[in-house]
Amino acid sequence: MSSCHRSLRNLVLLSVFWLCGFDLSQCSFSDSSDGNSSSGGTSGLRVRVQFEQKISENKGNFNGDLNNGDQFGSALAAPGDLESDGVRDLAVGAPYTDDGGEDRGGIWILFMDDNGRVDQEQKISADSGGFDGDLDNGDLFGSALAGIGDLNGDGALDLVAGAPNDDTGGSERGAAWVLFLNDQGRVRDQQKIAKDSGGFDGNLDDGDRFGSAVAEIGDVDGDGISDIAVGAPADAGNGTGPGEVWILFLNAEGRVRVQQRITKGAGGFDGNLDDGARFCAAVAGVGDLNGDGRPDLAIGAPADAGIGTGRGEVWIVFLDAGGRVLDQQRITDGAGGFDGDLDNGDQFGSALAGIASFGGRRSTGLAVGAPGDDDGGENSGAVWVLFPGVDGRADTWQKLSPDAGGFDGDLDDGDHFGAAVTGIGDLDRNGAVDLAVGAPGDDDGGNDKGAIWVLFMRDD
Repeated sequence: MSSCHRSLRNLVLLSVFWLCGFDLSQCSFSDSSDGNSSSGGTSGLRVRVQFEQKISENKGNFNGDLNNGDQFGSALAAPGDLESDGVRDLAVGAPYTDDGGEDRGGIWILFMDDNGRVDQEQKISADSGGFDGDLDNGDLFGSALAGIGDLNGDGALDLVAGAPNDDTGGSERGAAWVLFLNDQGRVRDQQKIAKDSGGFDGNLDDGDRFGSAVAEIGDVDGDGISDIAVGAPADAGNGTGPGEVWILFLNAEGRVRVQQRITKGAGGFDGNLDDGARFCAAVAGVGDLNGDGRPDLAIGAPADAGIGTGRGEVWIVFLDAGGRVLDQQRITDGAGGFDGDLDNGDQFGSALAGIASFGGRRSTGLAVGAPGDDDGGENSGAVWVLFPGVDGRADTWQKLSPDAGGFDGDLDDGDHFGAAVTGIGDLDRNGAVDLAVGAPGDDDGGNDKGAIWVLFMRDD
């Protein structure tokens, strides 16, 4: 730096100090020289973890019974405040639960307090929580979760759960279950959506794994009922095997009125996808980014090669009222404004969550899981918080891992932190949305029992 530039910089800083009354605690600075580093974005926004609370077997006041291999934390959703105590509650998937048979799956409803701890829990599985749908061995019920508000208008919040290995219509074609809950987190009724079931008549083939991802995306067609997106990341799609997403327009009973398929060369999508990209292994609504009056969508493709092997990518997809793609923007290392330094095998895009607000600075954020990241050890995992602009490009970002973003939780090899993520509201009321992050490979209490982390965030 030249002496002229140093003098100018010092003059600017002195001016700032004077404007702040020489009280440095009232000032915030960012160094643009590292604005494109792996930890922070181009605008200098510093989203960071203030503190964290772990929930696992015998931690975080969780008293549920977990078994080896349950992989609690494989999916997350924050359906809302079920019991009306002012705190949003959590739904947590444990898809390898053996209730009723091997790997049939299960869901835990966690009633939370504002410290990120569990007040009480309710399990939903083949033999608990009022659920009486037909689950078979290997269905992996609870592999994906999404809150959908009060779909049927009964005053209670409802939930969608994926069962990607369901064999309805053929082997591992997959299914999604609409669960109508009561305020105790028990199931009053359910509706299955699968091949030729629940009004769905889209084409599914063996091994498609429909239900690997689910998301509430808003009212796309303007009929007053929330619509959902369901991923089938193993679908052959146009003969190339990239995966696909189905936009499902529901009625109040949870049945499908109309569906729209999106994949390479279909549904208006013309982005380039690699074979085996696992397009729509994750999906999330991101609000109306471009201001056209319709909700937009984020889609993860964690196995896409990008500029390396398995680095992963996210697509921001702009929809029309029929669920077709008007335009799309790809985000990965070196594309879509993002330069966050991804490595081979990070699996960026494995989990997604739209964040409605963050510190009052942004209207929309996007949390992106990268469970193959190695910052804390091999496959210990990470989460990236992105803020897309109106064109879907990443304006700024922040990594959360043992090496970045203020997170100091203890992660081990194979924890896969970031395999699931959701916003959980502003628990500590500091103006920043807090996050829940799944680590299904965590070994607290036994092998792969799983855990979640509640991250209390701040927006510097």
